[in-house]
Amino acid sequence: MNLASQVAWEGKVGDADLKIEIPPSGRIHAEWRTPAGTRSKVVDSIEQLERSVLFQLIIGQEGGSKVCEEVADAVALSLANRGPSTGRDPAAAPPPRRRARPGGPPKRRGGAGGSRGRRRR
Repeated sequence: MNLASQVAWEGKVGDADLKIEIPPSGRIHAEWRTPAGTRSKVVDSIEQLERSVLFQLIIGQEGGSKVCEEVADAVALSLANRGPSTGRDPAAAPPPRRRARPGGPPKRRGGAGGSRGRRRR
């Protein structure tokens, strides 16, 4: 993570050490360490964080729903209190370029005349 990221929440969820940061882009970066290894996930919303990260961590943990609520509240508060972003808005990025069609030559574009025959004099 870069130095301008804001730590929204850090603590333990069951056996996992969880750290959630919010970089200037406004996305949510979660990183957690368990006995099985270290994982990370970048999401766009609190709902995605709950589905893809917190749900994995609270399965089988007692009091997991309370921790889930605490994390979601902390992230929502951090998102609401962050200042204006200095970076580019990822939603304003131009759409990706189309690739050539597989399995054939590119389409020919017709000219203004409409006919491809010989020119008449």
